[in-house]
Amino acid sequence: MRLSRLTKTGIAAVLSLSMTLTSYAATELNLVFLANGNDEEHDAALVFKNYVENHTNNNVIVKIFQGAQLCGSAVECFESLKAGDIDVFVATAGGTAAIYQPIQGLDLPYLLQGDRVAEAVFQDPAFLKEIRTRIMKATGNQIRLLSIGNTGGWRNFANSKHTIKSPSDVKGLKLRTIESEIQQILVKNMGGTPTSLPFMEVYTALQTGMIDGTKNSISDITNMKFQEKVKFITLDGHGYMAGMWFIGNKRFEKLTPAEQQVIVDGGAAMATVMFGIQPRKELEAYADWKKAKGEIYIPNAAEMAQFKESTQPIREWYLKKFGADGESFLKSYEDAIARAETHVEDLRKAIND
Repeated sequence: MRLSRLTKTGIAAVLSLSMTLTSYAATELNLVFLANGNDEEHDAALVFKNYVENHTNNNVIVKIFQGAQLCGSAVECFESLKAGDIDVFVATAGGTAAIYQPIQGLDLPYLLQGDRVAEAVFQDPAFLKEIRTRIMKATGNQIRLLSIGNTGGWRNFANSKHTIKSPSDVKGLKLRTIESEIQQILVKNMGGTPTSLPFMEVYTALQTGMIDGTKNSISDITNMKFQEKVKFITLDGHGYMAGMWFIGNKRFEKLTPAEQQVIVDGGAAMATVMFGIQPRKELEAYADWKKAKGEIYIPNAAEMAQFKESTQPIREWYLKKFGADGESFLKSYEDAIARAETHVEDLRKAIND
């Protein structure tokens, strides 16, 4: 059957329009975090979504998935990130050890002194580049670091049995840890029994007596209602919970240069939100803890010295286990800490002068 010239022209116009619409089809990014909607990761994800969609004129759409909707653990989520099933994911240093084990150096206890120093460390351009380069190399250029924020504050000892005033008070306690050898060794060296559990299983484990306590921040504890089961918390601040945001590199490289810049800036916005929102969340967390008649203990200088001394073997274990790679990573980390401490001290002097 022959088509008229008018019909042919119409078909050509439709095909041309279809090709144009296809070429401008929005890119979808699946963003995943494993916590619930009360977590600061959710706030950060909403800010990222708003920033990216607005600054790309909705050419890049961010779909948010919380909990175990698309993957259930850091190991599984990183595999999904490599496969392209998810595009953006956040993990702690312990979770990130699934793709680069020496990153556990970030969990070495008592290295960071205060929020201002910690925030300066994880916004240090040289240190961020160092981590990004190492992870890209370890994953065969499959996973790219976007930014590092704070997911929950500082890790502390919380339990249902008694007040912890020194390392010896940890003896005999069954404590939940994240998937991190360093965190497990920390508990073991103090005489406790470390038990690695997914975060969503901690409440039930406390309820059944499988564990006596956990190593979490005050806000994570009250977000999950753990204060119904644990009554003693010691604010020793042995670990800072860095929240590391990643994007699948193949997906990132398919974006236009302008879109890539938006993603990078959106990642920085996520870190800013996580740093800033944590102190606000802690106001309600401490109120909820006190309402549940929980005890708060702050170690004095002598007791803190005992905690720090007890963890010295962990550093030695880390250097022995990860060799030259671990040594160079730890040096980069401690150099960043030294720069951050100087920076914070300079800021203090500027205000005091």
